[in-house]
Amino acid sequence: MASMHTQELKFKIAVLVVVAVISGYVLWYFILPLALRYEKLDMFSDYYWVVNSKDEIRQLVISFKNNGTQDLTITEVWINGFLINSTDWGGYFGAAIQSSLTNTFYVAPRDLIFESSQTYNFTVVTSSRNCYTFTLQVDENNTRNEKVKISECHFYHIPPLSGEPVIGIQVEDLGGTDVIVKEVWIDDAFYSVEPRLWLHTFYSSAGIQMNFPWREGETYTVKIKTVAGSTAEITATAD
Repeated sequence: MASMHTQELKFKIAVLVVVAVISGYVLWYFILPLALRYEKLDMFSDYYWVVNSKDEIRQLVISFKNNGTQDLTITEVWINGFLINSTDWGGYFGAAIQSSLTNTFYVAPRDLIFESSQTYNFTVVTSSRNCYTFTLQVDENNTRNEKVKISECHFYHIPPLSGEPVIGIQVEDLGGTDVIVKEVWIDDAFYSVEPRLWLHTFYSSAGIQMNFPWREGETYTVKIKTVAGSTAEITATAD
């Protein structure tokens, strides 16, 4: 009889151990990760406003850090209660920010000129419908003048000799701002630059390639426009 009770006790203990192990596994690998996952969006560094070549404050540059435990994606941007068109803002690495990492964003509403000494309510919404609001002020200490130029144009074919005619446009950032090129004109032909050509202050020169039916010996006027509204142009002869 005692042996039977001992066996029953061992069996119950074994069952309890198995249940405890399974419960611990489920808790550790399934419940806790879900319970501990969260978003937390903070400004990573000082923001600044961009003054374009027309002396207008048309662009905001701001860096965010995801201090949460899960990745997040920004889906909406609001300024003073007005939703900004999705084509008027973007991030260097897209709209997503991985956990513990940063991403720099620009905001350049087409129908809004920012004013000096004014304060703006800046709100971003993530795909999880979380809202993060920041109060941003425009002053002389956080505004920078954008300076951009086209240093040269190259005329070639891709692949060489037998391929499509292409114009290579070398763009240089001459100021202390991030420059984002969004449009190109070659004479009267218009091109939208997708993805945007983004020049950081620490990486100030890059090229754009545009398919264009150029002819040797002819002269073309090439013009670019940034998201802040600055323009630059150059006249070059195909050779």
